[in-house]
Amino acid sequence: MSHYKETTADDVFEQYQKLGTVHLIDVREVDEFNELRAPMSRNLPLSQLDDPKVIESLGIKKDETIYLICRSGKRSARACEIFAGEGYQRLFNVSGGMLAWQAGLLPTQ
Repeated sequence: MSHYKETTADDVFEQYQKLGTVHLIDVREVDEFNELRAPMSRNLPLSQLDDPKVIESLGIKKDETIYLICRSGKRSARACEIFAGEGYQRLFNVSGGMLAWQAGLLPTQ
């Protein structure tokens, strides 16, 4: 049983426009993130998630909604499982990742 739901890049951006902020965590490596990213995202590479203190350092409450994104959706799905293991409850994997974000012509930096 997975501990997260799938969502689309369009849905994440729609929530951002509606709320003015979202917790969008990009789990790609730093060089990938620096090359292209969603403007409201924060980088936390999957390779660093083996340390629970790194996740805690985000300062996100365990009942807040968190969207996880990578290049295609595979690494972010793994990250969702790691976050769930730390007690986070409202996790969403962005299906298609940054490839879908770009295909949807959503803003990038």
